[in-house]
Amino acid sequence: NDLSNKKSSSSILFDITTENSKIDKSLNDKEEKGAVFNLLGLTFHWACDCSSRSIDVQLWICHFVSCPHGLNMKNLFSVLFVIFNVLSYKQGICAMQCKDITTTSALTRLKDYLFCDYDREIRPTKHYNNATIINLGLNIQQFEVNDITNSVIFDVWLRLVWKDSHFTWDESQFDSITSLHVKSYEIWVPDIVTHSTTDTGVDVEMPQAECIVQHDGVILCVPMTTYATFCESDHTWWPYDMMNCTIHIASWSHGSNEISLRSFTLNDFSENSTEDNLEWEVVDLFKSERVIVSKYGLGFTTDQLSYHILLRRHSSMNTTTYMTSAIVLMMMTLMVLWLEPRSTERMIISNLNFILHLFCLLDLQWKLPFNGTHPPRLILFYEKSLALATFSLILTSILRYMHEINAEAPAWISVTIVKVLKSRIGQIFLLSILDPKVSATIEMNVDDNTNLVTSNKKESTWRYTSVVIGWLAFLTVLFTYVILLIIFLPTSRFASSF
Repeated sequence: NDLSNKKSSSSILFDITTENSKIDKSLNDKEEKGAVFNLLGLTFHWACDCSSRSIDVQLWICHFVSCPHGLNMKNLFSVLFVIFNVLSYKQGICAMQCKDITTTSALTRLKDYLFCDYDREIRPTKHYNNATIINLGLNIQQFEVNDITNSVIFDVWLRLVWKDSHFTWDESQFDSITSLHVKSYEIWVPDIVTHSTTDTGVDVEMPQAECIVQHDGVILCVPMTTYATFCESDHTWWPYDMMNCTIHIASWSHGSNEISLRSFTLNDFSENSTEDNLEWEVVDLFKSERVIVSKYGLGFTTDQLSYHILLRRHSSMNTTTYMTSAIVLMMMTLMVLWLEPRSTERMIISNLNFILHLFCLLDLQWKLPFNGTHPPRLILFYEKSLALATFSLILTSILRYMHEINAEAPAWISVTIVKVLKSRIGQIFLLSILDPKVSATIEMNVDDNTNLVTSNKKESTWRYTSVVIGWLAFLTVLFTYVILLIIFLPTSRFASSF
């Protein structure tokens, strides 16, 4: 229906040119970026905001004057046409004035100047076919090792540097300001994320950080982020074991033709500044670069940086506890074989030595990690030492029994024992050290050309046999321990297999 009484249809006509002139005047007066006009009983507030990242032209219906009659479709179309014309006209005015902002603060003028007509979703490059060069550096601050899952969580400073030609200015026009601090969510940032295998999700966005924009367009961002990755363990020389962790970093969605990922030199931006860890330490950090096939499978590739981090366990406590115990148990086993077979002390020490070996193995089993490609050499040393302790215990029981035998020994045993005892080595290393009385008896029997079998005591042959067996066992076990120490006992000089 047509408007009646208060407004005629002819009064509805709106002079667009006149209204635009009014809006221009309101923009120039007192640096206002807006205007107010009435149309068909509607009060419109129009504003142009040039301080944001892009031109934002907004229109609000601020007041509605009550109208007793409705608007027909023809008049409504006229209203919408006028609004569209005003917005289109003033948007051009705002765009022309976006780079011509005057204010008393140089920092504010600089920020308005830089973010005018800026879109953070567009990759910074003059030509679309040119790749944006991203220089990356990694700085480890803290890390936490999980021996059960064989994974490590790294807290790192990720240093990213690239150039955006949009953020360039003449510092002489802005009170010699050479740099500007901005938030990372205000500008375009590369989607650099980890591509390592992990039990946690992948965050495809860089954490928020404070970025520094230089007057020549160079942007530096240093976000604090967390990378979790599975590591390859080498527990062969535990407690001097090592872990090889690799952090793969690449763009999540951009190919090599869009983002060229490069690494800083290790001395400049990837030096190790890790805080002290009570259990592990970083012994080496090196990097490698390669090009991988994109995960999207669209035929393009992605630049990838890989940081290889070698961790070594602090071994002071474990060395004191387990390696010292291994030496003590070795000495106890040799002491058992040194003592007289019939002595009570030998039997007591032999049993105690066996029990202590069992306790050490059980404790070491709970202490050692349950992963790794090779078993620790230290536990192999304990296993073989337990076998030698068992041998010494059984041998002690056998030798004690041989001392109690009254029956005659077989002829081949008597002949063999006589040859051994008559030799110079036998007298020096077997009899003189162990029992001088036995040595004197053997020498007297040799001078009288008598045989051990015809001795007054039939058990003397078995006793001499036990002496020879005891000393042969001692020398054999001693030589075996020397070999075990060389092969299995870990020291810090052993290098990792990585």
